Amino acid sequence: MTSALKYEWTRLTTLRSTWWISGGSILVGVGFTFFVAMVIQLNTPTELVDDVNADYSRFILDGAMTQFSNIDPSFYLLAYVVAILGVLTWGHEYRHGMIRATLTAVPNRTAVWSAKMVVVGAWVGVVVVVSCVLSLLVTLVWFSGLSFEFDLGYLLLAVLKRVAFTVLLTWLAMATTVLIRHQTFSLVMLYLWPLGVETMIRLLMLAMSGVTGNKDLYDTTRFLPFNAGGRIMQNWQGDFQENLSTFGEPLNALGGLVVFGGFTLAVMGVSLAAFLKRDA
Repeated sequence: MTSALKYEWTRLTTLRSTWWISGGSILVGVGFTFFVAMVIQLNTPTELVDDVNADYSRFILDGAMTQFSNIDPSFYLLAYVVAILGVLTWGHEYRHGMIRATLTAVPNRTAVWSAKMVVVGAWVGVVVVVSCVLSLLVTLVWFSGLSFEFDLGYLLLAVLKRVAFTVLLTWLAMATTVLIRHQTFSLVMLYLWPLGVETMIRLLMLAMSGVTGNKDLYDTTRFLPFNAGGRIMQNWQGDFQENLSTFGEPLNALGGLVVFGGFTLAVMGVSLAAFLKRDA
């Protein structure tokens, strides 16, 4: 396993695409925060210079350092950019026939599969942390006139939630690429499924709920993988959402983690089984 980890670390860090995508992800995250914070500050009434209470301090700082994904998870573009690394990690291997060289260097397929998941997962986790820290600094610069109440535990949990979502998303993209062994299609699915397929399913269930008068039909869409995954981060829908039940409507962060994480682990398990049995 040690050899596999060293091999994957060397492969990942010597590819220029790794650094371009990682840097681009951070730029997307911090740039989005910079722009939104600037717009808010330049258009905010001058009265907004007083102390900010604890609830709104948590809300503003959480949102600003995580691209306001506590309001809408679709804003967290960083995760979808850096997850491309997961697709390329396996996609390059199959596209260029390098998987044979990899398995020659490290014949243990379980070790190869595990090393890729561990190394890439750790890498994207670090990218998320760097983005959150820089975004927070940008926010504090723009809102230097405000006195926030810092809840360090809450902010650390907010970062951990983004790390969990991004790592799971990256692992899901990697597992999908292992299964279909097609880099381009995997990249398309990374965006098509959450933005297209699940949106269509939710609209269909909403229409059916309207026709039948059965609201439970639409409520079941909370268990769609990416819809549930968004609940890991989102905690605002016009008000502070606290004390939500794990699998209620809407899911709380734990419920979203269980559903999205369970789906991801299931796909990963299938991908490992396929990788162990199929020809290179």
